[in-house]
Amino acid sequence: IALLLALFVNSDPLSTDEITDEKWKKSWFNSPLFKKFSSYFVLHPLSIVLIGFILAVMYMTNAWDGAIYLLLSSLVILYLIWEKAYKNSQDSMHVDQEVEVIAQVQKPKWFKIKIPKSFWLFCQRLSVPIIAIMFTFFVFSFPYNYYFKPFASGIGVLCAPDSLTNVETKRMVDGKIITEKGRIGPFLFEKDHCQHSYWWELLILYGFFYFFIFAFLIYLTLVKKAFRIDAFILLLILLSTFLIFLPEFIYVKDIYPAHYRANTMFKLVFQAFIMLSICSAYIFTRIMRGRLRFIFFPLSLLLIILVMTYPYLAIPSYYGDLKMYKGLNGMTYLKTLYPSDYEAILWLNANILGQPVILEAQGDSYTDYARISANTGLPTVLGWTVHEWLWRGDYAVPAPRITEVKDIYETKDLSLAKKLLEKYHVKYIFIGALEYEKYPALDEQKFNKLGKLVFQKDRTKIYELK
Repeated sequence: IALLLALFVNSDPLSTDEITDEKWKKSWFNSPLFKKFSSYFVLHPLSIVLIGFILAVMYMTNAWDGAIYLLLSSLVILYLIWEKAYKNSQDSMHVDQEVEVIAQVQKPKWFKIKIPKSFWLFCQRLSVPIIAIMFTFFVFSFPYNYYFKPFASGIGVLCAPDSLTNVETKRMVDGKIITEKGRIGPFLFEKDHCQHSYWWELLILYGFFYFFIFAFLIYLTLVKKAFRIDAFILLLILLSTFLIFLPEFIYVKDIYPAHYRANTMFKLVFQAFIMLSICSAYIFTRIMRGRLRFIFFPLSLLLIILVMTYPYLAIPSYYGDLKMYKGLNGMTYLKTLYPSDYEAILWLNANILGQPVILEAQGDSYTDYARISANTGLPTVLGWTVHEWLWRGDYAVPAPRITEVKDIYETKDLSLAKKLLEKYHVKYIFIGALEYEKYPALDEQKFNKLGKLVFQKDRTKIYELK
């Protein structure tokens, strides 16, 4: 957002007229070829590359963010081109210029369509930078995409009519042709999938933000001069509103049958909250400089007080008495609950280099399981099962590992344990409080034969395999 704002405020390609550095003037960036190349972009080509790189990083971190901010980048470029096309008197696009395009509709009839030349130039200036951003995006994200397999199985359409839920289509899956009901291409039309948010829910969640938005719109109609940044804020508001209402029409299909909109709504409105928070802060300072501040301030102050009651009540309800400060160290809870495991984690972080695989007990989401891999960064055979299932879209992927991890800990068959450990390239085996709890028939003797004990604190042990 900060990068796009900076480019939005100063969108003209880099000017070299006022630069006196002779090395710069002789560089490739000041060459006629580069200037001609830059003329196709509303933003500087290096800015295009930077945007593509940042979008690739966001996509690799969270695919939803990559798509959302690609859309924001496109909106910014669209606005800048529109501004140049229709507001800049020196722009080369003129509405009165027209070109003739001959198109064949039905043989042998032909007809001519008159389209303004400005429209084609507008499309060219819009498509070139977006294509350039997409190209750099795919180049930077290629190493990730090469191995990444999307877990989403389609885009669901809410409240689909029976004519679509009953439609049958054929598609090829793993070399086999299967028939599916309620699917056309990537779109899914599932029966009894018609969840919507109530108006009062939307009001509670977003009413605070839209008070500032409506106040801002009224303010803009009254002021004589608007700032350039005002347009950028309006673009953020437009995109945020789109993200809020999009889950009321579609959802991305995942593994959750009952809460099929949950992930889609969370990922979209999470970013909408960030953008609307930025907008609200700007709007508050903007309006407070004008005459409306005498009406706006008491109303906004009242809403801010009401909103702040939520963290005041909600945080203690989960964390308890705030006077008992725990700190920001996410491992602190282990000192009390699993002190020996805590010491083992400190030892791993201090002594293990690289990312060897460490075996630990698997368990359910939002529990203390996967504490070793989470606090060391070391990969494990299976962490939180449901999350691993979600990320892969098929329970058949993590399911066998549940039994195999159990077999490694409990089996007395040395060859079976060795075979499974080699299968997952396990280098270290962790035995702590949760392993004893999860696998009551845990057999430690075989690990002394397969490797050596490298750490022990009370009953917590770490074995290094040969």
